[in-house]
Amino acid sequence: MSSNKRYYWLKLNENFFEDDTMSWLEEQENGKDYIIFYLKLCLKSLSDDGHLVRYVGEKLIPYDVNALSRLTDTNKDTVRVAMKLFLEIGLIDQMDSGEIYMTQINEMIGSETDSARRMRKKRIQEENRQKSLPSHCDTNVQKSDTEKEIETELELEKDIDTEKDKETDTDTEKERVGVVFDKYTELGFGAINAFKAEQLSEWLKTFEPEVVVKSLEVASNNNKATMNYVNGILNNWKQRGLTTLEKVEAEEKRKQVEQMKPSYQQRRREKPGEVTPLWMKEEKKSEQSSGPAKTAGEDPEIQKMIAEFRNGG
Repeated sequence: MSSNKRYYWLKLNENFFEDDTMSWLEEQENGKDYIIFYLKLCLKSLSDDGHLVRYVGEKLIPYDVNALSRLTDTNKDTVRVAMKLFLEIGLIDQMDSGEIYMTQINEMIGSETDSARRMRKKRIQEENRQKSLPSHCDTNVQKSDTEKEIETELELEKDIDTEKDKETDTDTEKERVGVVFDKYTELGFGAINAFKAEQLSEWLKTFEPEVVVKSLEVASNNNKATMNYVNGILNNWKQRGLTTLEKVEAEEKRKQVEQMKPSYQQRRREKPGEVTPLWMKEEKKSEQSSGPAKTAGEDPEIQKMIAEFRNGG
């Protein structure tokens, strides 16, 4: 399945820096650094609907000051002070899971797919090529009426076939997406907005619909019915090549078998007829033959040494 990468960008209003919030931030000491840091956070959160969190395996790990400093190449003190200010004035929210949510990001997102980007560039190139042609050049070659009719018929047939293929592909795609969308709302993820619908559609270019549905079920069963958690699961499966339901279920069975196996300590405790090493047996035998250890009062050699010491040698 071919990938169609999506590109995102920030759309800033022409009065962005005149806004009361940005003006107030800029008035603070190191205010310009805070604004640059804020814009970097916005950029980093674009592809995840304004959320900032790390996906570590199947877990969501919140960003701390050190991690945000590395992520944005910003001084730690600047990060610490700026995050406190952003929370106070409502530019960000700290969710229960530790995720950072950029509250104004939905007004600032722009995006396009890889194919749309190529088509836009192609149109620009074609327009520039047409403009560069000399005005006296006639690019039309005279053809006979018969040739024109044949070409027209062939083009019509091609267009009809193309439209049929498009209709079939569209119906199939709608059915695939519909199954996933229905499951999304059924499992309690809430209403689907345009951005989340787009994310799910993008995942369907990598996974079978059954796999995306499975990720929704896993998130719901773990009481993590959020798109961020689903993204984390699917990213993990993608990295491990689990792109079909068969592969995902095989991995689940493997984990279950591993969990059922006794640990090393359990095997050691439960191992019957364990053989005692020969050297250990000999030590025990030697201790038993020599009898119990004597005290200083019972040992004549020790008593003799004590008497000599008291008599001055």
